[in-house]
Amino acid sequence: MRILLLCTDAYGGHGGIALYNRDLAEAFALRGDVEEVIVVPRVIRSEPRDIPPKITFLADAARGPLHYMRAIAKVRRANADVVICGHVNLLPVACSIAAHPLLMIYGIEAWKRLRKAVSNRLLHRCAGVISISGITCERFLTWSKYHGPVHLLPNAIHAENYGIRPKRNDLVARYDLDGKRVLLTIGRLASEERYKGFDEVLEVLPHLPSDVVYMIGGGGNDRARLEEKAARLGIADRVRFTGLFPEEEKPDLYNLADVYVMPSRGEGFGFVFLEALASGVPVIGSKHDGGCEALLEGELGLLVDPANPAEIEAAIRELLARPSRVIPPRLEYFSFENFQSYLRAIV
Repeated sequence: MRILLLCTDAYGGHGGIALYNRDLAEAFALRGDVEEVIVVPRVIRSEPRDIPPKITFLADAARGPLHYMRAIAKVRRANADVVICGHVNLLPVACSIAAHPLLMIYGIEAWKRLRKAVSNRLLHRCAGVISISGITCERFLTWSKYHGPVHLLPNAIHAENYGIRPKRNDLVARYDLDGKRVLLTIGRLASEERYKGFDEVLEVLPHLPSDVVYMIGGGGNDRARLEEKAARLGIADRVRFTGLFPEEEKPDLYNLADVYVMPSRGEGFGFVFLEALASGVPVIGSKHDGGCEALLEGELGLLVDPANPAEIEAAIRELLARPSRVIPPRLEYFSFENFQSYLRAIV
């Protein structure tokens, strides 16, 4: 069997969706009934590396529109047995290759009617829809009226890449964290995506003990606004912005934290919760988006209403009072081995 995966990014990409696509490709490649997995990306942010056997990664496709068109012409001739559309925006491309592709949906991009009218029509040709979470699936079905098969396939966590580690002294010095208790949120600081919960944490920080600081991990065009807000609240000296950081530094950033807090309003799942848990960091998520599924409806962490500052503050205080860090055994639910089993039941 030959698999074709059309995606936004995978190898050389950063963030939860890129990692999800890598896991998807590798889970297929490990199967004895799969001969080849062809991955066509739209974007590559850093040098692709560690591409496993049986995966053909067409990196040239990300060099621009002309190169992408050439890559699509090439994979049309590959006669893939299964074509997977890794993002709703790629539906026109996927349907030009296969009459009935599988569609992957993740979060807010699938929560409401798509911008392109043609994509709204084409989704009804899909052989099936695979959703990262129940909430994304439910919201997608509400507006789309899609009547085909739907499946859930949540993120996997490679716990062996994380773990409880000593704090790196150079990072403690870089972010001036000596003697501080650290709240952490990692995510893109994008003005068009103000749903991560950065604002909500900033607003409760003045009510927390003065040794508690808030570290925001990631870069983006909304940083200046958040810096201004911190200054207005009188907490500029208690907020740390990391900016963009190397992907390999992420496990060490988690180990700087005492609490991971993301009272978000629009997460399709929230892979960062799994990363924090795999680092032994207790977490706070939202009752009202996919974060509650990443936390197994509260079994793996505390759930709060993002619109209720008192709930957020109380949850932070509760977790700061916990004496030690542990990696919860139930995190095994999201193991890569289970991801492989769930995928095999679908395809």
